Amino acid sequence: MRTAHGEAELRELLVERSLTGGIRTTRRQSLAYARKMLEGDPDNTFGLQDWRTATLDEVVTAVEAGIGDRITHGDPGLGYIAPEHTLAGVRAHADALAPFLRDGGAAVLLATGHPTGLLDHYAELAGALRNAGNRIVRVLDDHRLDLAVGAHSAGETGIRFFGGVACAFHDEAILHTHRPDYMEAMIAAATGDGVRIDLVIADHGMAGAAIAAGLNTLSIADANDIALFLARSRGRNEPVLPIEDNFTPAEFAPVTAFMLRRAVGTAV
Repeated sequence: MRTAHGEAELRELLVERSLTGGIRTTRRQSLAYARKMLEGDPDNTFGLQDWRTATLDEVVTAVEAGIGDRITHGDPGLGYIAPEHTLAGVRAHADALAPFLRDGGAAVLLATGHPTGLLDHYAELAGALRNAGNRIVRVLDDHRLDLAVGAHSAGETGIRFFGGVACAFHDEAILHTHRPDYMEAMIAAATGDGVRIDLVIADHGMAGAAIAAGLNTLSIADANDIALFLARSRGRNEPVLPIEDNFTPAEFAPVTAFMLRRAVGTAV
């Protein structure tokens, strides 16, 4: 598996793998998700309330600021994220992680609603943060929620940690989910138990709920994760890494490696 020793090589790899530049997520889908968010669809609002006062034009502009592409223009069957925006997001995440990896002593909660792509990335970050003397927060591990989430009835889904990363689960399977309910439950439990959370690293509704709670949050967003870009444009959540999220963990590994090297000052 190729690795990227410098930023130019990372850019080349990500474009080659369609994680930035021409991506799999189409403008048509991103625009459809924007409209669903504006209708209050809980799979697209991510636990944030900005949609209530937003217009479609504001949303499209917010996405453009995040990914470098206006989803109402160009071929609707194609998708695009400007590589420079992705690289800026990687740098921003690395620089935000740097003090935690240098000083330690913080409490960090990592969570993903996209485990088939991002679980390895977050687990690597969790290991590095733990080795640097930070505490990885694990609240409600193997806990089932006593409320319905989407199509799942109360008690059918819950939270389970893998490699220090919170995921939603149903029966024996971990779930892809956009819902904020799992992060909302973890934040409530941490608050009730007096557990400090200094940093959240997450995506989808896991990130949205943390942002809504006012927590310092590093988020990853595909072009169709509209609510995170709207929150960013309104000053809630600056360190967003825009990147295609329909990938295998191996494809994303160079991002993780470069991010950690830059965070500890060894990237070129």
